[in-house]
Amino acid sequence: MDHFQKALHDLVHTSEIDAGQIADTLGISRKILTNKVNPENAFNKLTVHELFAITILTGNGVVLRAMQAELVLSTLKDAPVSILEAMINQGKECGDVFAVVQEALADNRLTERERSKVLKEVDEAIGSLERTRLAVIAHGR
Repeated sequence: MDHFQKALHDLVHTSEIDAGQIADTLGISRKILTNKVNPENAFNKLTVHELFAITILTGNGVVLRAMQAELVLSTLKDAPVSILEAMINQGKECGDVFAVVQEALADNRLTERERSKVLKEVDEAIGSLERTRLAVIAHGR
């Protein structure tokens, strides 16, 4: 089951809203809905409008994240980093966040320059988490 198909399945089956309620909202039967998100079913799939409605209804962005990951992976020029390399980099980036926050708050004040520096490090840490996620996804391919 590829990442996208699993995400479609999870959207319906692991959201806080029951699959029956989702189906009722869409105006289809529960059986039709579960067939549309069944990875083994190659023909009857969700429409874009149904997918959008379910995502809004459930507030579950699992499919959007899967689509984003697949798109990023398909456009990478180089092979993604290994999971271990991504995790090591992630640890380094998180350490950088701690260090810059500790330094900024040493005088119990946070200047605009310090705030900017902290946010830059946080953005880099978020990027390292994204690279780790992509490495894990790529490893399963």
